[in-house]
Amino acid sequence: MSQSQATRAEHDHDHDHVHMPTSGNPMGKIVALVSVAIIVFLAFTSFSVQKAVQSNSKLANIRDLYFPVLERVDANIVRLDKMEDRFMQGVMTGERDTVEQSQAYYTQGDQVFGEMAALYPARSKEIIGLRAEFKAYRDLAYKTSMAMIAHTGNFSDIGRMNAELNDLKKKLTDFRHSSYDNFVSSLKQTQEATKLNLYMGMAMGVMNLMFMGVLVFFIRNNLRMTAVIAEQNATLELKVEERTAELSQKTNDINAMLNNMSLGVCTIVQGNVLHPEYSAYMHSIFGAADLAGRDVMESLFSHSNVGDDRRDQVVVALSAIIGEDLMMFDFNSHLLVSEMVVREADGSDKILQLHWSPIKNDHEAVDKVLLIVQDVTNLRALELEAASQRAELEIISQIIKISIGKFNEFIESAQEFLSENERLIRAQTQIDSETVAALFRNMHTIKGNARTFEFKLITDAAHRAEQSYDLLRKGEVTAWDQTCLLAELAEVTHAVAHYRSVSEDKLGRKGRASDMLTARGAFVSIEEIASLKAALQSLQLGDAASLAAVQAHVAQFGLVPLQRLASGAVDSISSLAKELGKPTPTFEIVHGELAFNNATAQALKSSFMHIVRNSLDHGIEPPAERLAAGKRAEGHLYFGAQQEGDLVQLRIHDDGRGLALHKLHARGVEAGIFPPDDEPDLAEVAELIFRSGLSTAEQVSQVSGRGVGMDAVRTFLKEQGGDICIELQSPRGLDYCAFSFLIQLPSTSLRMS
Repeated sequence: MSQSQATRAEHDHDHDHVHMPTSGNPMGKIVALVSVAIIVFLAFTSFSVQKAVQSNSKLANIRDLYFPVLERVDANIVRLDKMEDRFMQGVMTGERDTVEQSQAYYTQGDQVFGEMAALYPARSKEIIGLRAEFKAYRDLAYKTSMAMIAHTGNFSDIGRMNAELNDLKKKLTDFRHSSYDNFVSSLKQTQEATKLNLYMGMAMGVMNLMFMGVLVFFIRNNLRMTAVIAEQNATLELKVEERTAELSQKTNDINAMLNNMSLGVCTIVQGNVLHPEYSAYMHSIFGAADLAGRDVMESLFSHSNVGDDRRDQVVVALSAIIGEDLMMFDFNSHLLVSEMVVREADGSDKILQLHWSPIKNDHEAVDKVLLIVQDVTNLRALELEAASQRAELEIISQIIKISIGKFNEFIESAQEFLSENERLIRAQTQIDSETVAALFRNMHTIKGNARTFEFKLITDAAHRAEQSYDLLRKGEVTAWDQTCLLAELAEVTHAVAHYRSVSEDKLGRKGRASDMLTARGAFVSIEEIASLKAALQSLQLGDAASLAAVQAHVAQFGLVPLQRLASGAVDSISSLAKELGKPTPTFEIVHGELAFNNATAQALKSSFMHIVRNSLDHGIEPPAERLAAGKRAEGHLYFGAQQEGDLVQLRIHDDGRGLALHKLHARGVEAGIFPPDDEPDLAEVAELIFRSGLSTAEQVSQVSGRGVGMDAVRTFLKEQGGDICIELQSPRGLDYCAFSFLIQLPSTSLRMS
């Protein structure tokens, strides 16, 4: 109420009083009116004073509670930003000390949370919860930063760390807003009470100016508190400006890192376009002047080896991820390219590794996708070089396991077979069954010998070539593709040449003598030379006996004894025995001193290799089965030789389960060789073991199943004028039957050509 209104009201009271009836005691009425006025005044005064005291208390609370709490909340938000800055700088620069600097900010912030809880007991539980989350973020960020510096972490941990930070910031911001809302509410209530006090004071001042002093006192206090509030607001604005400056500095630091790091960093937003903010290294990687706002496929994948179909998958995946729930990234991330090759302007290739990470918003949806691109061209080159060195070391370890002589003999034998195969392939223009069978035998022998010595590179190449020959043999391929056959043969030739190169160039074995027979000549042992010297010393002119002794010694030069051939074949199958889960068999040689010339020795060596492998794979049982049958766990091989007139006979057998006549007969029936219901001749059934393409193995493997091994043996021996057959021992129908291989050679095989 204004003063003029109060004056008019007072004048109206006086006017009414003048025209009132004169009955009664006027003084009593005056006293009554004054008493009423005093009572009303005292009531209003009491009410006004009470409201003033309450307003003063609330203003004191604002000064003593809200401003310190808000000030501390803002300070901790700033500290949180500084901690984040130290962690990110530590990860980017790889400096642990930078990460450790965050501990000081954490300690200050933790202390401030304790002060807030003491100042604001009404919300102490919330403050304690914020304090725990503040510590949890510090622990997670510290662990993640140290792991990234040590290169043991991954970008998903950084994403989790950022998510924890954003959540904590949000909760601090919400706490500040709610505290500020309480402050504003209290302030408004105080302002309303102040206005009421002012109006009541003015009304009471009209009635009695003595109470103006009291009203002025409360008004002055209110004005002082308003000044304090204004000062605090100015301080808050200054802090906001300081924080803005710090954020600006942080942004500048991040931009500096993006412009100087050797990583391509960019983000992809809605519409599959590149965000304007990206690292400068993106220009070096993709050679584009400006990538901002451009289509990601056109900018990053246009010169890559990523095909159109694969690019479409990337486009569909990004469209399904950006703007959608976070789980859509998990569902579609496998469609995003992780590595690609980019063709440079100068024609060179660059290998790039791509890492994709989702960036989510407050609604747990993917706001954008972070793409980190790293040039790994040099790294891949080093990996290839290391792999090549490992492969060469593996070959060296394979070569040094066997003697120089055996290795040289294997190489020369393989080269002879390869030369023969090349001649056969070039001589034919269409499929010829005999040519294919010869190709198969030769390659199967190379593969078997290579597998025996664990020469994996040669074994694999020979197996691939053998498969092509097998398709020709079975009629599954009807065209004679000379170019393809020569290419596969060249692969095997290259593998053999590589092993020879490693042996000669890396191990220095070039030109060193062999301890076995080779195609370059005959090896004469020290014992043979010593024996010849002794015979020459005892030679007497005219003594026919001593001359015959010298001639006998000379005749033995260059011959390879059966002992050496058989033991070499058995010794070389240890790797096969290990692969089949069987112990290496023992062996027995009778008349091992019988020696053969160069050509026959080569044929016998290849034949023994096939026979021994056949025995170990098909004849000799697994250890458990042998022990159950009362046999020794390891098998036993027998080699025997004798000369009868113009023939040399070799018998070879093992102590295994015998020849599976029933399986051979079943294969013969399947091939239409035997009628299904007739009683077959068992010798004819046994003879099927030498038939090309027929095997009792259940499935084809690199060890057996082609049906070519024993066919190759017969071919090798016939080339030297010999032959091989089966001797059955007490056959009892179509069942397993003990047997021996009988090899017959002309007696000329015992003399040098």
